[in-house]
Amino acid sequence: MRRAITLGMVAALAVAGAATPAQARTSSCAIQPYGLIGEYWQTMGGEGGVFGCPASTEKGIANSNARRQTFANGQIAWSPDQGGRMIVAAYGKDGRAYVRWGPSNPFNYDYFEILVRSTHIANGTYTRRDGLRVRGAASFHGPGGHFTFRVRGCDDKPLGDVCRQGWTVSVSADA
Repeated sequence: MRRAITLGMVAALAVAGAATPAQARTSSCAIQPYGLIGEYWQTMGGEGGVFGCPASTEKGIANSNARRQTFANGQIAWSPDQGGRMIVAAYGKDGRAYVRWGPSNPFNYDYFEILVRSTHIANGTYTRRDGLRVRGAASFHGPGGHFTFRVRGCDDKPLGDVCRQGWTVSVSADA
């Protein structure tokens, strides 16, 4: 089921997706994250959190509107084609690789698929039907493994499921 949204809300999402250095918060890291990636990094503890300090500056992804930044313990990406404020992030901690995503507003889904490529476990697509319809999280055991994730939201349909917004950009982390 789709929900109607107003033009004002769409405009607000488009403006909210813009990344500007003026939104930066200070830390002792040599590189300061900014925009939606910087906000997410701060909510996850900033330099003292699971991602640690940035290892590179934020970069645009070729042939997309997305942006990605690499950190000491993973990556955070803004993937606006799957929602104006859609963040997908991967990090490693205590022998596990974690992937988190959302919010996908204005889109909501019946379930999410997680595409996993790894040096440690069987590669494949995992389905996540529990949780919220606009965000989610998963973890995979993999000491010493490297993981790359992509996520997409899908809807159940009688003649075959539909995943209209496609896959997010990829993010990677070492477990």
